[in-house]
Amino acid sequence: MQMNKNIILWIALLFAIIFGAAVKWIPPHSEQSRLQRLPITGSFFFCTPLSLSPNELSFYGESKVTKRYYRFAQYDFVMIVVDGSANRHVVHDPLYCLQGSGWHINAREALSIDGGQADLLRISREGLNREAVFWFSDGRSRHASIVRYWLQTTLRRLMFGYFQPEPVMVILQSTGNANPDWHKILDRCGFLYEI
Repeated sequence: MQMNKNIILWIALLFAIIFGAAVKWIPPHSEQSRLQRLPITGSFFFCTPLSLSPNELSFYGESKVTKRYYRFAQYDFVMIVVDGSANRHVVHDPLYCLQGSGWHINAREALSIDGGQADLLRISREGLNREAVFWFSDGRSRHASIVRYWLQTTLRRLMFGYFQPEPVMVILQSTGNANPDWHKILDRCGFLYEI
C-alpha cells in the first residue's frame, strides 16, 4: 500500500515538472493586441496619445501599455490600458497603485457598464479631487475584481492561451476637479468596450 502511494506521488511530481516546463517554454497563443484597435479620432471626442513617464516605462517593462488624453464634450480624462500578457505582474489592484501614488480613496462604488461592472473611485491628493473608473476586460465581459483577473490569466496560461483572450486593465481618470458624467462618456465612447 505504501509503495502505491509513493508511485502515485512520484508520477504526480513528474507530471508537475513536465507541465511547469511546458508552461515556461511554450509561449501562450497570442492574438493581435486589442490595444492597437483603439481609435485615435472620432466624432464625439478628441484624443492625444501620451508618452509614458520614465517611472512608468521602468515599471511596465515589456508589457503593452496605451496611455491617452481624451476630451469628450466638456470632460477631460486620461485612459491607461495595460495588457499584461508579456508580464502579468504589472497588472495589479488599481487601489494599491493609486494609494502608492499618494491618492486618498474617499469613496468606491460599483458602476454598471456594457458587459459587466466597473468601479468608480473618488480620490483626492493635496487639494486635488478626481474620479477614476477601472475594470478588467477580456473583450467579452468586464469586471472590477483583481481575484477574477488572476484566475482568468492563470487559466489562460494553463490552457496555453487557447482558453480566452488575455484580460487587460482599463483605467480612466479625470484630469480636472469637475467630475465627468461617466455614464454619458461610456455610452458615447463605445470603442472603450472593444478592448
